[in-house]
Amino acid sequence: MKLLVRADASVEIGMGHRVRCQALTHAFEALGWQCRFVMDRRYQAFGSAEDIFIDSETQFWRLAAQADLVILDHYGYLAEDIARLYQYQPNLLVLDDMNDRGVFPAKWLLNPLQQNYTKQIEYPLTGSQYALLRPVFQRSGHSIDHAKNLLTPSQLLITLGGTDPLALTLPILSALLMSDFPAQDIKVLLGANAKNADQVMGFCLAHCIAIEQGLSDVTPLMKQAKMAISAAGGTLFELACMGVPTVFAQVAENQTRSLEQHVPLGWCRSVRFDDVSDALRGQRIEELVEELNRAWFDLEWQDKARQIARRLVDGDGAKRVAKQVSDSFHLS
Repeated sequence: MKLLVRADASVEIGMGHRVRCQALTHAFEALGWQCRFVMDRRYQAFGSAEDIFIDSETQFWRLAAQADLVILDHYGYLAEDIARLYQYQPNLLVLDDMNDRGVFPAKWLLNPLQQNYTKQIEYPLTGSQYALLRPVFQRSGHSIDHAKNLLTPSQLLITLGGTDPLALTLPILSALLMSDFPAQDIKVLLGANAKNADQVMGFCLAHCIAIEQGLSDVTPLMKQAKMAISAAGGTLFELACMGVPTVFAQVAENQTRSLEQHVPLGWCRSVRFDDVSDALRGQRIEELVEELNRAWFDLEWQDKARQIARRLVDGDGAKRVAKQVSDSFHLS
């Protein structure tokens, strides 16, 4: 059975679409599927040698018609675009976050938030049980409760996504040190394609701040984290799975719904950055650092937050999706 994934990645788009689709293809491959990514040739630097690179969507539609299943994770596709793709391949699984693209048909729709879709979606897969996490979180999420009495998390983890599109890491670090937050308690995780990576590394070296870049397994850092400052993409669900209370920096419009649903649950807080000018961004950074410093010493809130977060995401979402979709092929 052949599966195609349409998902792009770049500094502007970010890496989250590709990362969560990789988690999903890993689960499908475990069930015997042959999986390949299709990417716009402009973003070839962010793909792999095994990908299919296209110069037009017409090429993709022709490829889609020859596959058994297509997964679409692409905000460039509006309702009419999805409807056209569906004509070429009705075995279509659409990944969504905002539920703001209008009415469109698909056999399956996956959204890790609770959302309502029209009856043109044959099988909606919605809720945090469908959050797509990498395989390593399946192990870590289940074992973390056994380890929590043996290890007291003590670090502040700062991770602003695979590309850090708004280049927030450096000014947040500067603001933390200005607030007298201890440098030795900070751990920075940079994505492989993070903006201003050289400057961030130089700053960390000068101030004796621990830093890692491009790690394939981030779970050890999350286990050591008392709290985190993070972008609110797919990392939100990873931090929830690992039980890390977090102050989220919203860096994109498509993160709005997830924060609207998760902040009221009580395990995280947020400050928005994508809706302000560069001139006002410094003020929001100060707000974020103040929020973090208040929460850092609120141990009662942190304990409750960890319990809430771990109940939300178990790390098995990708396996759950792959099994449900695969089973439908075997039944048909």
